[in-house]
Amino acid sequence: MFFTIIKATRWLYKTLNADLFPWQIALGVTLGALAGLLPLGLGTVCVFTLIILVNLHFGSATFAFGLFKLISLPLQGILIRPLGASALEVAPQAPLIAAAETPILAWLRLDYYDVAGAIALWLIIAAPLFVAMLFFWRAWRERLEKKFKKSKLMKWASKVWIFKGLKYVFLGSN
Repeated sequence: MFFTIIKATRWLYKTLNADLFPWQIALGVTLGALAGLLPLGLGTVCVFTLIILVNLHFGSATFAFGLFKLISLPLQGILIRPLGASALEVAPQAPLIAAAETPILAWLRLDYYDVAGAIALWLIIAAPLFVAMLFFWRAWRERLEKKFKKSKLMKWASKVWIFKGLKYVFLGSN
């Protein structure tokens, strides 16, 4: 439990101080949410491949993947599967069946209720999640960075050996 808290703290600190643009972190979280909602399989691998190819923040994507995987497990029978069934009923059947029967796209299992429901749910939450994460990262960098740099407490703590040790424990050698 203690190591999980340390890892989460390290991830948050390194993410907030990353040299990436806020949109890269926000889009990483958004696509990580898609990977977390999808059942494990080729679709998840394709999403993570896209995250790597677009050069998004991988730590944010894996954090969102874990979080949304935990959220999707209890929602599978309650929300995702019925949403997938209704989404597949209203979708035009001819193009969907043709796409589901092609050699490569058939491996993505787009005609399964769980996959269709996960994609439909993600399409509903993707834009608000992206915008919320974008504003969160921008607000943090503008406000908290200034406060930390001007803080007398932080300047004093950076000189004390115990805080240097705690920084090493929580943040690693970087």
